[in-house]
Amino acid sequence: MRYAAVLFALLFGCSEPHDKTAACHLGTTTGAATIQDRKVIGGAAEYTPDLTMAARDGELTSSIAARRAAAWNVVGKVLAPTPLAETGFALPAWHTWFTHDDFERVFKKLYRDLGPTARAARAPLDTATIDAGFVWNTTALDELPQDWPAQRYADYLAAIASQDKAQGIAGANRVGYSPGAMRQLIHSYKEQDACRTAPAPDPFAPDATKLGAPVVVREPAALDACEWRTFGPYLAGAAARVTIAMTGRGDADLYVRAGSAPTETEFDCRSDGGASDESCDVPGGAPIYVAVFGAAASTVEVQIAYTTMDVATPTCLDGEQPRDAVIVKADWHRDLGDPLPTFDTSAARMTQRLASDDPFWTEDGGSDPGPDAIYTSTLPTTGAVFRMPGLHIMSKELDHWLWITLWWSPDPDSDFGADRPAAIAQLPGPWKNYKMCAVAGYVENDPDPRGGFAGSLGDSLAAVNAARGGTGTPSWCSNPYIELGDHNAGTNCIGCHQHGGTELLPEAILAEQPHFGSTRVRNNFFTDYTWAIKGGRGEDLSAVVQAEVDYWDANDH
Repeated sequence: MRYAAVLFALLFGCSEPHDKTAACHLGTTTGAATIQDRKVIGGAAEYTPDLTMAARDGELTSSIAARRAAAWNVVGKVLAPTPLAETGFALPAWHTWFTHDDFERVFKKLYRDLGPTARAARAPLDTATIDAGFVWNTTALDELPQDWPAQRYADYLAAIASQDKAQGIAGANRVGYSPGAMRQLIHSYKEQDACRTAPAPDPFAPDATKLGAPVVVREPAALDACEWRTFGPYLAGAAARVTIAMTGRGDADLYVRAGSAPTETEFDCRSDGGASDESCDVPGGAPIYVAVFGAAASTVEVQIAYTTMDVATPTCLDGEQPRDAVIVKADWHRDLGDPLPTFDTSAARMTQRLASDDPFWTEDGGSDPGPDAIYTSTLPTTGAVFRMPGLHIMSKELDHWLWITLWWSPDPDSDFGADRPAAIAQLPGPWKNYKMCAVAGYVENDPDPRGGFAGSLGDSLAAVNAARGGTGTPSWCSNPYIELGDHNAGTNCIGCHQHGGTELLPEAILAEQPHFGSTRVRNNFFTDYTWAIKGGRGEDLSAVVQAEVDYWDANDH
């Protein structure tokens, strides 16, 4: 392998490390905003959400063009230049956001300040208190004069003498939380503490109250004689009917069952005529499984229409994340003089990739982009250089989040970069060299496989759509620098993150869940889709909470 791979790739999704030696090349890098870095940065840039987006959820799941336009708008705000407090440089907004270190410092400060009585009562931390903690955090370094005398800090500032070194503040920081996301995480410390020691709840919450949405799912299949194929589960609401219609060539029979997969003797509905045009209708209120039996060699398409099961309130938080919550994951590659791998995302190449039974990203060449071509961090103290070829963005402007990923390309204006708005290209830095895909739901509902786009973007979208099975099949969005390993080129972000907080390993999600983990199989998103609260390697914010709470419980008595 010719490059240092993603840092802690399993942290934020279904990524798998591609190079097991990568950790040996990290030098003295820390992936966090240290106390001195936070003083240099100052406050974290607020994110202003589009409060009209949630009402457009149906449009965004059924129009690729509308979804991409909304995603580019989010990207523009995430990348907006933000002046630093202590230098003449600016960073993109996401690079000023809070990190694990900030969470730990601020939570420990605020929890300590509660005092014994309030700590024993698990008193809430309200917005005003948390915001005061954010302000304290920007100058917390001043409370350590013995460790950070004025001259030491002045020397540290003097080392930040160029834009790439300003971008090196906080090292190769991986995960960032907008102020809105961090407020909710700190406010929910009591829920996080309980969540930490509780087992992952059942994926199906029967008492969920948040309404679901109507969906139509298509499952194409080619079966040999005597072959069984099982699909699902489909999470149908209690008041819904689930209608299943199968069409095709040959002689295939349809079996449907609630709660578990049907067999030849256990089913709630069976349709077994002499052709492949079969149908069933069953009540919702439980996970519905569909099986197709090939009485003879058959090529069929099964269409499942229903209203989704209601969604449960996340138990690891005091309510869902607010609309101004955005979480990012940056993928950093140490520049050791080797080429950065490049990936062809043209229609022809995507067709080849996704034709595999185990689709994965294979590099198509190499390149050596400089700081003017790719976002680059040079650590001010060590001079180590990191390039950032990938950036995940998840925005809570939608109930189930808007999932966006950017990747660097030496051919940035083709296919997934062809519709990049001029406003993105004109931002300071090399952002005109990044391509983008986005997901707003589990199922791709645009009837136009090209999404209304001409040229190379439409070609690539159509190629991906065809490889996935067409309209009504699982949505697609994958980053070649972050989604490494078998199956990962054929998945999406939302499918993996639905399991946030569980003990499922990424490789199990990709290998064992339907459609490489991209299909919705639960209604209980108990961490509100994030791996950072519990189960995320390297983050695990609830561990910070538990350690602090346990410490004071032991010392307050």
